Parts: sequence; C-alpha cells; structure tokens
Amino acid sequence: MIKLGIISNLSKDITGDNTKEVLNGILERSMIPLVTPSVYQLCQLGNLLAEDEIYKQSDLILVLGGDGTILHSSRKAAEYQKPLLGINLGHLGFLAEAEMVNLPSILDALALGKYKIDKRMMIEAKVMRGQQVLKSAIALNDVIVSKGVYGRIIHLNLNINGEFVNYYAADGLLVSSPTGSTAYSLSAGGPIIDPEMECLLVTPVSPHTLNSRPIVTHSSSLIEIESIDKNRDVQVTIDGQQIVNLTEGDRIIIEKANQKTHLIRISGYNFYKLLRNKLFVRNV
Repeated sequence: MIKLGIISNLSKDITGDNTKEVLNGILERSMIPLVTPSVYQLCQLGNLLAEDEIYKQSDLILVLGGDGTILHSSRKAAEYQKPLLGINLGHLGFLAEAEMVNLPSILDALALGKYKIDKRMMIEAKVMRGQQVLKSAIALNDVIVSKGVYGRIIHLNLNINGEFVNYYAADGLLVSSPTGSTAYSLSAGGPIIDPEMECLLVTPVSPHTLNSRPIVTHSSSLIEIESIDKNRDVQVTIDGQQIVNLTEGDRIIIEKANQKTHLIRISGYNFYKLLRNKLFVRNV
C-alpha cells in the first residue's frame, strides 16, 4: 500500500478542513496517510509519526501550504530522496502545482501511479569565518546576503571560480537556482530561467551603480561572496528561512548541491502555462 506523508501548514488551515478532506480522500483510495502530531491532534486521522519518520517511511510526500512550506519540506525530502507534491493553500506560488479544487483527480493519479517526477537542482551554501564553517545548508530557491534591520546599504565582493567579478554597494546579493529565478530574484529584476536547466544566477538587489547586472553562470561554478563592512548589520538567509548574522571578512561559498528536489507532476503541468497564470499574462 502507498504511504503518503502529510506535511500541512496549519496556520493556513486553522480549522483543519482542507487537511481532513485530504486525509479522508487518501483513506478512501486505500492509501496510508502518515501525519505529524499536530495534524493528528487536530484531525484525529492518519498514522501518527514524528516528522523525521514521515520523511523516512513515506513513499510520497504531500505538502499542504504555500511555497514557503514546500521550501521547508524540500530539504528533508531531498535528504531522503522522496518525491513531493504541493497543494496550494497560499497565494502566488510557483512550487505548489495543485489546488484543492482538483483534489479528487490528484489523489486518483497518485493512487494509480499516473504522474512524473521533475528533478530540480538545489544549491548548497557554506558560511565561513576564517576556516570555520558557521553554517552549511541546502536550498531549493536561493541564498541572499543582505542588510539586516538597519536600513543602510552593504558592501560585498563577488568571486566566481576564484576570479574577482565585481564589488557591490547594494541592499543585497542573491544567488539562485533556476527554480529560484521566479522567487525573490524575479522581483529584484533577474531573468526567468527554465527550471529544467542547471545553472546559477547572481542578482544584485537595489544596487547603487548602473554597471551591476544579473549574471548567469555554469552550474559547476563556485561562487564566493565576502562581506567587507565594518560595524554593519549584514546577514545571510537561506531559502528565506535560515538566517546567519555576518561580520567583516565572513565568506559565503555557494555551489550546486549533490541533492535534488523531486517534484511530483500530474499530467498537464507546463512551466510556461504556470508562468502565464501566476504573472497574469493575457493573450492579445
């Protein structure tokens, strides 16, 4: 029997109605839902497991929420190489393919194995202080070095494959995967990259010089960002969720990760159709 791990953002489903509907649909199709303590407490359905055990024991992961919930789940799912499918309970999102209105057909497809797996490149970031690794983490979308709570610009050096590329006075500097090109990088003026490609995208955020432009480099590149500010509030944020405060001389080394996110795609998925819908593009 197919074991479906359920990761639900209950802050977006406070009453649990959507989660209950999903759980009942899974049980009706003779699949086994594996649920976290918080979901079980609210819905009283499913097989109760700790979250780590859900990722270990599930055949597939079903994520209810927005893109932030999927980003959180993608790191654990990648660790165990488990495919995941996002059901959108948020607003604008490029990762959550499915909507609750299509739940019956989605669960039918999962039960019958009528889906494809879309493998997405991830990136790995290491925050270095001298030779010490302060933080090491993988990300599906992006890593940003940015100003903190104080509103002053920051100053950064960028090296690619050991070669100095540029000095930036800006609000920040983003390194994105192709999947992340439709996230923060898009709002910062970066290009949209087909998520089936493998490359690294560097996008300055509100740069204070006209010669600062986005850079697309090979996926095998080694990117290094150095904070050169004294007494400035600078931080690095990984997928919008993990934050490390930096000091002068700290370096962030970013490269393609060994892990990949495996996204479940139901028949009919098309990135450019999704792009049109999310950006409200209309035919003339």
